Amino acid sequence: MTFSDGILTSDNMNQKSNSLQKRSINSIYTSNNRVSSNASPRNSIASSTNTSKYTGGLTATSTFSSLPDEQQSHASTSNSSAIEFLNNSMEDFGLIDTLDYEDIDDGLIDHENMHRSRETLIDSLLTSEETYTESLELVMRLFLLPLRKDAAHTSFNFLGMKKMICTEREFRWLFGNFEELVHVHRLTLKSLQERLRIWGPTQILSDVFQAWFPNLECYHDYLNNYAVALTTYERLTRYQPFKKFITTAHKDKSLKGASLLSLIQLPIGCIDRYVDIITKLFEATPTMHPDYSGLHKSKLWIQHFRHSIQDKLLDANNVNQVLILHQSLLGAPFSVRAERRLVIQGQLSRVVLNTKSIGEERLYMLFSDMLVFAKPKIEAKMAKLQYKGHLMLERAKVRVMSKEETDGIASCLEIVSSFSGVDNLNTTFIAGPTVHILHLRSDSEREIWLAKLECVIEKLNKIAAVKHAQATRRMIQSRAPRGNVSNSPTISSLSDESSSKECASYTS
Repeated sequence: MTFSDGILTSDNMNQKSNSLQKRSINSIYTSNNRVSSNASPRNSIASSTNTSKYTGGLTATSTFSSLPDEQQSHASTSNSSAIEFLNNSMEDFGLIDTLDYEDIDDGLIDHENMHRSRETLIDSLLTSEETYTESLELVMRLFLLPLRKDAAHTSFNFLGMKKMICTEREFRWLFGNFEELVHVHRLTLKSLQERLRIWGPTQILSDVFQAWFPNLECYHDYLNNYAVALTTYERLTRYQPFKKFITTAHKDKSLKGASLLSLIQLPIGCIDRYVDIITKLFEATPTMHPDYSGLHKSKLWIQHFRHSIQDKLLDANNVNQVLILHQSLLGAPFSVRAERRLVIQGQLSRVVLNTKSIGEERLYMLFSDMLVFAKPKIEAKMAKLQYKGHLMLERAKVRVMSKEETDGIASCLEIVSSFSGVDNLNTTFIAGPTVHILHLRSDSEREIWLAKLECVIEKLNKIAAVKHAQATRRMIQSRAPRGNVSNSPTISSLSDESSSKECASYTS
């Protein structure tokens, strides 16, 4: 055998050594599985290592015995290196018994997850505040400032002069204290950005929140004017100069499909956004964090503020529903009013006693001043409501009808309206009373509609009585000689207070 054969033999021996190493590793895991509960993992691995060394030595000796002396000497050197490498590799596996995979620190993982949640919430707060402030700035730049400039220049439709887009009073009704909201959120965004420039794992944010909170009181005024703003917008969209201005402004690409109406409605959800993010941020903050106590106070404050405007937010959402229904109505002879609210709506049928039949179902909408019924339809791939009629409910009467009165038809209500006609631009054409018989699907549904109708009629009658008392007082004052009018409290002062309370009750 040649010297090259010896090299080949050495390579073969290295391959065998590697094979022995793999078998030894397998024997480690086999020994671990068979070891008793009292045995140490380190002892099991050591035992497997000694056995592997011994077995490897026998295998090498039996292989070299058939080689010549010179080749055996060279091969022995190579074999010794391979065995030494194997022994060193086995010693490295002694590290395995020092790793206890069952003792992972769950608290450390939870802490890391909470830290990531905090960072995500803070990023969400910054992004949402930037987007919201940008939307408010669009209203200022594209609508508020141009309309203010136009309203400041008094012009009349005389000798071809340009018509005003809106008057100064309509401008105030439309925007209310919108500019104050913009100023508040500019400061809010600036303070948030400044704090995040020096942000770190232990940095606090609650002091920034608490600096914002007093400025949020401006939302009370905005919500108080909300119904007037939407009513003014709806009325102005039927005025050609304003409609033309809005159509042109809506073509601005920075709006990205948004409209003035949607931007005016946007502040309604701002407080709920703050409540959601601050509450989640507090829950994602460890108790030992330096901002834990401050975030707890911030959470309580924003939740209390949200509760203080709860009724106003519900009323604003109701105003939105009323406006949507009015915009969907086709052929309605009346316009939207700032004090109108939606009470209940549903699919009902009208009973025709002459033919003893139940008519086709219609969508009945009970508002705070009238009952409107319409037929749903699809027009230009959009859901619309074809106006079919309405009943004025002031001094109306409603009662439950028995089966004998309706020729066996169950669950019926009779509404006798004192007025009928047209309420066009807040004026009413009065005609004779009408009788309307409604069929409901069950007696329980009938009771619900009966209670709602009686409540609306009662409130309308009280408001009508207050207005009549005020009109009577003004008539008496106008006829009395000057200097004889008493300054003592009269029915008018009491009536004014009662009227304001009744109007406010519609928002509930």
